[in-house]
Amino acid sequence: MYRRDWLKTVEDFFREKNRAWLTADENTLLHFLAGTPADCHSFLEVRALREAVRRREDVRYRKAKTNLQITSTAWHPEGELALVDAVETVRFYYEQGDRIEHETRRNRHRLTLMPFGDTWRVIRDESPYEKASWQEREAVPELPDLSAEEEADLRVLQETRGRYNRVAAYKYAELWWDGFNPAYKRMPDNDCTNFVSQVLHAGGIPMVPSSSRSKGWWYRNANNGWSYSWTVAHSLRNALSRYMNAQALSDPRQLKVGDIICYDWDGDNRWQHNTVVVGFDYYGYPLVNAHTVASHRRYWTYQDSYAFTSRTQYELYQIPD
Repeated sequence: MYRRDWLKTVEDFFREKNRAWLTADENTLLHFLAGTPADCHSFLEVRALREAVRRREDVRYRKAKTNLQITSTAWHPEGELALVDAVETVRFYYEQGDRIEHETRRNRHRLTLMPFGDTWRVIRDESPYEKASWQEREAVPELPDLSAEEEADLRVLQETRGRYNRVAAYKYAELWWDGFNPAYKRMPDNDCTNFVSQVLHAGGIPMVPSSSRSKGWWYRNANNGWSYSWTVAHSLRNALSRYMNAQALSDPRQLKVGDIICYDWDGDNRWQHNTVVVGFDYYGYPLVNAHTVASHRRYWTYQDSYAFTSRTQYELYQIPD
């Protein structure tokens, strides 16, 4: 019922949002809404980007290109509501110094619409996976001590490990930033750490085997055959220094391609997100690739993220060559 009409509203909504990215005026989306702006993820996204750009030096957004894929639709006659699931992929082009840079991100939306006079309005625009992706699903303790045998094996790994291949890590991060390597378990609703672990391993970091999921850093198969540190952000943050001799830095401009940034959104020392450095902006600050909200060359601070708060803190880890 009315499917063609409500889909047109969705398309018009994202077309207007594409313009709003550049005008930095989220209020232009209000005439599509029947709900409050707080219920509209797109409204909050545009506002967050506007505020984040103000904190960056000399950035001027010049173009935005949006691709919208409708993945499912449903009609609920009892409430006269339409439910639309969509994937929004947007590439930004911005000017900084004498360079033109680009950034791409892919996000999933669930829109609820209702008839409003002779048109349709958006009651809610949710990103059902973004907020959930920052919440670790398993309570995992700090890394326990390894057994004497496991410690000996770790020392051998550390002593015989070859040079960290940053080019290989970079190529992997570029190849799979918006996809899933079939060799690993697909975790679309919480994949940030799984992705970063794969990048590190592609760069030559050897797995640290253990018979316990709480120990080591390893992946064996898709049936729960991986350590917590492979997929849980807080555990990987601990494993970086414990198993990989990664060095914590204070200046993001000291990072290299293939290094790792960890994020604690609430400032409570519970680390919830990881990204990998793939480049640098005009002033030498990192640009990162990441899952779960697939991101390509995103500015490292994530101040334009749904998860960012005034309490957000970072740890910057350099993988030793």
